[in-house]
Amino acid sequence: MSVLAQKVCIVGEFSVGKTSLIRRYVLGLFSETYKATIGVNCYNHRGQFLHPGTGRTQAINLVLWDVEGGQQRSSMLNTYLIGSAGALLIADLTRPETIDSLDHYYGLLEAVIPGRPKALALNKIDLLDRSPQMSQTLGRAQAKAKALGLQLVQTSALQGNQVPELFGGLASDILKARG
Repeated sequence: MSVLAQKVCIVGEFSVGKTSLIRRYVLGLFSETYKATIGVNCYNHRGQFLHPGTGRTQAINLVLWDVEGGQQRSSMLNTYLIGSAGALLIADLTRPETIDSLDHYYGLLEAVIPGRPKALALNKIDLLDRSPQMSQTLGRAQAKAKALGLQLVQTSALQGNQVPELFGGLASDILKARG
């Protein structure tokens, strides 16, 4: 069986947990130590993913591009996005402003890779019970996902909640888009 290589960009503001989600998925690890991504880091993950159209599995090597956060570098982000088969947008439950920034990232994705599969993750869901404001943030994220036409996946890089489902769902959507 041949292995299909697919580039996937992971975008969002600084410190939303992009690297932590990728490391949890690819390496099964979580670190409390935070190191900001400068530019882009690439990770590979080979897996078997269900093709929704055929019902068969396909081997895919996901080439995950962990892109530096921050809107001020949009010109570089455009360059990183070229050739992506899909993308993940990440927001942080503890920082509502990261949900507001999703419009910016979604607009860039649609400008560079229009119509390609995308998913939205609200990360740090393990912290939901710590503040009543976070329930409101969750509601904002659900409304934003609906407005953008994206599936919202509530993730926790710390605990691993919904991380395989996030990446696996996007991989299946990529297969479906390929036909």
